[in-house]
Amino acid sequence: MRTRTGLAALSLAVSAMALTGACTEDHPGPSRPPSWEGKAEQEDAMERAARALNAAGAEGDVRVDEGMEDLDRGLDKTFEAKGDHPYSLDIACQAPTDRTVTLTLARGGSHSEWEVTCGDREADRFSVPAGGRFTATIASAGEAGGAADGLVLWRLSTRPPGDMEGCDDDIKGCES
Repeated sequence: MRTRTGLAALSLAVSAMALTGACTEDHPGPSRPPSWEGKAEQEDAMERAARALNAAGAEGDVRVDEGMEDLDRGLDKTFEAKGDHPYSLDIACQAPTDRTVTLTLARGGSHSEWEVTCGDREADRFSVPAGGRFTATIASAGEAGGAADGLVLWRLSTRPPGDMEGCDDDIKGCES
C-alpha cells in the first residue's frame, strides 16, 4: 500500500510541475528592451551617428562644441551662443531598434519640442540665433518610462550670416 501512495504522490507532483511549466511558457515575464550585443555594435552606432552629423554639416560651419550622451542618461546641456553669427545645433540618435526621442530647446521664456528619429542618415539641424544661453534637453530613458540602449551625438556650430535655411530660430519658431 505504501508503494502505491508513493507512486500516486510522485505522479501528482510530476503532473503539477508539467502544468506549471506550461503556464509559464504561455505567459512569459517582462522582457528586457532590445539592446546592442557587445562593444562592436556600439562602436558601429557611434560611427553611423558621426556620419549623420557630417552629412548635416554645411560649408562655412565652424564647430564650437560637440559631445555624446547615452539615452539612459539623456541630454541636459546649456550652450552659450556668443557673437553675431547664427548657430546650428545638429542632433543624431542611434538605437538598436526604431525609436524617437523628444528634444526640447529653450531660451528665456521660449521653448520648442522636436521629434528626433534614431537611425536617420542625416542629423536633425536646428537653427539658433546668437544672443545668450540656451538649453537642449532629451529626457533620460528612465524619465521616459524605462531603460534603453542608445546614444545621442550633438554638435554646435556657427554658421555664416545669412546662410540659414528655413526658420532662423527653432526655439521661438517662425510661425506667424
